[in-house]
Amino acid sequence: MVATGGSPCKTGLRNGAPAVLCCLLFDVLLWVVERQVVAQVSGFPGRAALIRSPERARRGCAGPGGRAAERHRDGRAGWLQRGIALLVLFLLLATPARAALLELMVDAPGEDAAVAAGLDEALVRIAGFRSPALSDLAEAMLADADRDWLRSRERRGAGRFLLAFDRARLRSALQQAQVPVWAGSRPALLAWVVLEREDRRLLLGSGMDEASVLASLRDWAAGRELPLLVPLADLEDRRRIHTADIVGGVTEALVEPSRRYDPDGLLLLHLSQRDDRFRARAWLSHRGHEVQADTAAASAAAAAREAAAQAMDRLGARVARVLVADESTLVGFGGVAGVAELQRLRARLGALEAVDSVQIRQLLPDAVVLALSSGLDRRALAEVLAGEGFADADTPRDGAETDLWFRTPRGTR
Repeated sequence: MVATGGSPCKTGLRNGAPAVLCCLLFDVLLWVVERQVVAQVSGFPGRAALIRSPERARRGCAGPGGRAAERHRDGRAGWLQRGIALLVLFLLLATPARAALLELMVDAPGEDAAVAAGLDEALVRIAGFRSPALSDLAEAMLADADRDWLRSRERRGAGRFLLAFDRARLRSALQQAQVPVWAGSRPALLAWVVLEREDRRLLLGSGMDEASVLASLRDWAAGRELPLLVPLADLEDRRRIHTADIVGGVTEALVEPSRRYDPDGLLLLHLSQRDDRFRARAWLSHRGHEVQADTAAASAAAAAREAAAQAMDRLGARVARVLVADESTLVGFGGVAGVAELQRLRARLGALEAVDSVQIRQLLPDAVVLALSSGLDRRALAEVLAGEGFADADTPRDGAETDLWFRTPRGTR
């Protein structure tokens, strides 16, 4: 099964001219705002008067007629700038739309089997992990004659189907069934993999992928919208990494050597062969949580993929949250000093599965107040944002009425 999603401008949209033009137009407007129009947005940081060039200054000293013409041109330019400012402000106030469609390419013997497999994978992709509650929900949805969550299905050759799911309806189904979901951003995991073969231990990396193990892990991670980092396995890694630590699941010994890749967590995999079967042992460490998995399969790639999936499912069961009815929470964010930073902040918040929409409520010097519509109450939302690296700030800015206040982490800026 192949997930066809991607970046916010491409996920759920066919790569046609309209999608590309929309993204290009938005980038151009942001460029215009950053350089000329920010000053028109009252209260936003970076206000600066437009300085007349020396050439315009000389024209302004040419006499009354020249000054009148200059004022006329300035008036027209001012109206143009204000018009552009209003247009861009409208775009800023609009919530960046999350991809409406989730497209999956499914290999199955028939259409019914394809829909069943596709629905299961789509729900896992949104929730972030597989759970018994999710499996029960998938069975109930398949038994229901009303399948408004399936937007389209198309046969693409023998045994291949392209399915398009309505992401909002799947999210709503998870919420109504109280299925736990991964509320925060998916962690970027660094995969340290050792393949044991003929009494040799091979450290796999971007330059050496025996038995397509890393390629299989990449496909699995993409299907869960999970960033997966692969080490170089170069001389520096081999000098600092001891394969015995990976084989023994000693995650503490790998923390320091892993800093060069800046991961959110570590995934350790030890693969060994006995007769015609491969055994995979996995250790997953993330934010103080550590889980293990042990599987066997006919190939090293399949065993690694299954062990990683089991470990992620067990981690998800520990950190997941049940989304309740959507609530709107006013949250202030300090350290936002421009339109580009504001857009990055909104994109980061909008990517959280718990957040349904992001609306601008107030623009302040070096700060912004956003209304976050989410399936979490105020306390749970604060915990999720803290886990994302937003530092709690006790004292809100003057004139800003908020429920929560945070300092934006440098990674967002």
